[in-house]
Amino acid sequence: MEQDRLPCAGPGQKVMDREAFERVWRRVMPEDRPDCPFTLYSEETLEEEVLTPPAPARAAAAGEVCAPPARMAPVSPAVCAPAAMLPAAPARRMEAAAAEMPAAENDVPCLGCASAVHGEMLQAFIADEVADWRLYQGLSRRAPGNAGRTLRAMGEDERRHAKRLSTAYFLISGVQFWPDRQPTAPAGTWMGVLRARFAAEQRGEAAYRAAAAQTVDPCLRELFLELAGDEAEHTWLLRGILEQM
Repeated sequence: MEQDRLPCAGPGQKVMDREAFERVWRRVMPEDRPDCPFTLYSEETLEEEVLTPPAPARAAAAGEVCAPPARMAPVSPAVCAPAAMLPAAPARRMEAAAAEMPAAENDVPCLGCASAVHGEMLQAFIADEVADWRLYQGLSRRAPGNAGRTLRAMGEDERRHAKRLSTAYFLISGVQFWPDRQPTAPAGTWMGVLRARFAAEQRGEAAYRAAAAQTVDPCLRELFLELAGDEAEHTWLLRGILEQM
């Protein structure tokens, strides 16, 4: 093993080592004796080892690069992976996991995600109902007697409409929508404002009936038809107020 770490011998280096060893040996044993079990070396060995350069010397004489003897690569012992590194076995079969998954929201026929196409229309309806609620609140403070109580009740109906529409919007989208619209003072005379509301309630009824005809959601259709009926009733209440003035 130590020779593997020594540099390659140059030409003639082994011959000089042999000669030095022979001189030392001959000082101790001038001649080989038959009773001595040790001899320096035979003539055949001398001719083979001394006169013939070793393989590293021949390679160096030929100009070749001397490489150390090849060693066997160390064999790494087998290492077992820790239990935490091993892939964990599934806790349950894929079929069982799929069976536990909730049904897609698009499969819900009543106020499901498929009705999200009506989101913009629902927002407009909610905003209109909130505006009508606040408008009727303001009108009820100006109207005397029974007219004020009727307008106040109509305002509560509009607020209830907005709450029902907002609930439907939340069930469809998962988002709560409630506009923060400030009330605007009605322009015109008292009777002129009631006349404008009489026409607006009729337009609201028509809009709800058109929306009910467009949707395939049974809950939305029922809601729109109920609100259309309330708007028609408001039309007759406004007409009654004008008839009593």
